[in-house]
Amino acid sequence: MIYLDYAANTPVDREVLRAFDEATIKYFGNPNSSHGAGVDAKKAIDLVSENISKYFNTSSESVIYTSGSSESNNLVIKGLVEANKKNGNKIIISAVEHSSIVAPCNYLVNLGYDVSVIPLTDKGVVDVEKIREELDDNTILVSICAVDGEVGTIEPIEEIAKIVKEYPNCSFHTDATQAIGKVNINYDDVDFITFAPHKFFGLNGFGVLVNRNNKKLMPIIHGGKSTTIFRSGTPVTANVVALGKAFELATSNLEYRYNYNKKINELLRDKLSGYDHVHINSPINSIPSTLNISLIGISSKSMIKELNEKEIYLTTTTACSLDNMMSKPVYALTKSEELANNTIRISISHLTTEDDINKFLKEFDIIYNKLLNNANNN
Repeated sequence: MIYLDYAANTPVDREVLRAFDEATIKYFGNPNSSHGAGVDAKKAIDLVSENISKYFNTSSESVIYTSGSSESNNLVIKGLVEANKKNGNKIIISAVEHSSIVAPCNYLVNLGYDVSVIPLTDKGVVDVEKIREELDDNTILVSICAVDGEVGTIEPIEEIAKIVKEYPNCSFHTDATQAIGKVNINYDDVDFITFAPHKFFGLNGFGVLVNRNNKKLMPIIHGGKSTTIFRSGTPVTANVVALGKAFELATSNLEYRYNYNKKINELLRDKLSGYDHVHINSPINSIPSTLNISLIGISSKSMIKELNEKEIYLTTTTACSLDNMMSKPVYALTKSEELANNTIRISISHLTTEDDINKFLKEFDIIYNKLLNNANNN
């Protein structure tokens, strides 16, 4: 098997799994309990919260544990809006946000909220000047992803954050799910940060929302005592400990993994750009772990299907995208519906070897020529 879909999901690192197993056995007490077993469990959680908060230059109380990035995104959007009704009713997002940003915004539109969608520039990033134009005293939230999930473009988070700070009643949120462990970004002026460990070799079914400035949020899950007032539910100590290990490995090894992925990415770019019917979509300054291409006159779905039969696994767009939906970032970059409707996302990691890539390229070449020949004969 050759796995080239790391942007969708990553295998669990053995160190992370070991940390989870050990914590499951060691910390069986309810961390909300006042007895010794509960106190030990809470200490293990607090240690992880402290380490994460140091990375984001905030307090450990700002770290909120959830079931995943989708819940975190829903919490910050619905929760902030509910807690700030008196301050305004306008939200600004980009045209390439994840469905867990778009869907709650659509829900709020039905309740009378104003949602402005900012287009992309021809470089594939959100138009910062449009954000500046749309911002007003009625705006309570700006939510822009840190890294696009399809082509890997890095958004100007620092620049946007400084603009948003000019409006005291407005908060800035970034969905950093595709960024953590892949690229260094300065989050010092960001209010809310979302991420999930299954994108950096941690466990599925778990997520984080960092409320850096302890801003008001109305919980969307109500109930008993937890690690935070913003999200009820008994925290799973082993999940938190495993998250802590995955986060530690991802952030401490980021430079090595970035440079390694860059080398593999350059190999892919060099070989694939030699095909007349292949268009490279990802800008050169995208994260190196993602390379998006389009096929011209050849079906990308047919290519992926035949690669799948060879146990080479990749996708057309993001795992959460609707079927037959045109790629918005690719269209912004190319202004071509054909290219935007015929994409392939190749996402790699430090586990991807040159041998994997050479085998992929060999099969790609065979299938490419077969599909091109079929297309020319039809």
